[in-house]
Amino acid sequence: MLVAAPQSAIAGEVAARFDAPSKAKKDKQDKDDEGDKDEESADAEQEALAAADEEEALEEEVRGDGDGDGDGDGDGDGDNSTGAKPGMKGRIGLGGTRSLSGVNAISLRYYPLDKLSIGALVGFATFTHREAGDDGDFSERRTVGLLGAGLQLFYWPVQGSRAKYVSADFGFGFRGVVYTGFGAEDDENPDTLEGPLEIDIELPLTTHVFIGDSVAITPEFGFVVRIVPGNREPDEQDNADSNPGTGVGERLGTTNGPGLGFELGEHGGLFFGLSITYFFGGSKAGKGKGKRKKKGK
Repeated sequence: MLVAAPQSAIAGEVAARFDAPSKAKKDKQDKDDEGDKDEESADAEQEALAAADEEEALEEEVRGDGDGDGDGDGDGDGDNSTGAKPGMKGRIGLGGTRSLSGVNAISLRYYPLDKLSIGALVGFATFTHREAGDDGDFSERRTVGLLGAGLQLFYWPVQGSRAKYVSADFGFGFRGVVYTGFGAEDDENPDTLEGPLEIDIELPLTTHVFIGDSVAITPEFGFVVRIVPGNREPDEQDNADSNPGTGVGERLGTTNGPGLGFELGEHGGLFFGLSITYFFGGSKAGKGKGKRKKKGK
């Protein structure tokens, strides 16, 4: 015997069958909406980070302008605690130098530590002229010259803020320079020293005057010891050293030759010594690398 199902049950089953596709479609739509919201959230987060980076860069520029205007406010006192630190460690400088003893040279400086620099310098001069040969004709050429080279070490206990457009470092150091000549007249006597040779020891007191973060003008004041090796007194064979050094004897009123001299800026002009150096690297380069890293993240 068959029993007819209630009409309400049949209607409910039909409605459930028709509603199932629409419910699945709605669930899918909800998932798609959630995915779009996640993407929008990620985009918004990236935009917020980019805006924060731009705001930070703008604040650094404004802070740098405030430090460099020299208006006497709290940021203009030159203290490292209120401005950008010098950050000289690892930097290399290349420039021209007139040392205390008078050598004009190309100089190289390197900072293994923020307050310690080491370096080297080298310079030379030559002169060529004609002279008579064995036949009496001026057909031969002769070249003479002087080479100066040395090493230097400086300690910088006081360093200014690089946030300012103009800042200064104060320091002192040691420089050893050797001058040697070539091509001069020599009687080929191995027992005498006739070619120019001089050893100079310099004790400079100096300051780096930075223009921006890379260019430094460096005047020097200090003490020089000049050593011209040799002996003026003839030996038993009547041999004496005629080493003229760099000519300091004649310049001071006597004949050139071996001896010992002391100077305190006698001939170096207003600043005794002077250098102009360009330093590679610096805080601006570091900031650029930092920004590139942030954008890469």
